Amino acid sequence: MSFLASIKNPPKEAVYWLPVYYYRNPETGIYTPYSPDDYLGIGESWLCPLSAGAGIMVDYRCVVYNSGYNIIGTRDLKNIVVKDGEEFVYDWGVPEAAPGLIPWVIGGGLAVIGILVAIAKKRR
Repeated sequence: MSFLASIKNPPKEAVYWLPVYYYRNPETGIYTPYSPDDYLGIGESWLCPLSAGAGIMVDYRCVVYNSGYNIIGTRDLKNIVVKDGEEFVYDWGVPEAAPGLIPWVIGGGLAVIGILVAIAKKRR
C-alpha cells in the first residue's frame, strides 16, 4: 500500500512543488527519503511508495518552486503520522509557527481576558 501527498494554499508564485518524506528505520536508525522523480505541478498529487500500514511516523519537507524552477521556500514537519490509503495534505497557508503557537496565543489571550474581568469585578 501507499498514501497520497498533496499541497494546498501554496504561495501565489508557486508553479511546482516537491514533497519529501524521511522514514527512520527503528532498528538501524537510518533515514530513507521518498520523493517523486520529478517536480510536480501545484495541483498535482503524488502517490508515495512508502508502505505506511495503519500508521508510521515520518519527517516531511515541502519545497515550492517558481516557473523557472527556483526554490521559493521550504517547510519541514517532524514526527507526522501517515497511513496507507489516506492523503497527507500539506497546508502551506498555515504559518510555520502556527500549529504549536496558536494554542499558546489563544490561552494567553484568554488569561489576559480573565485577569481584566477579575480587575473589573474588584473595582465594583
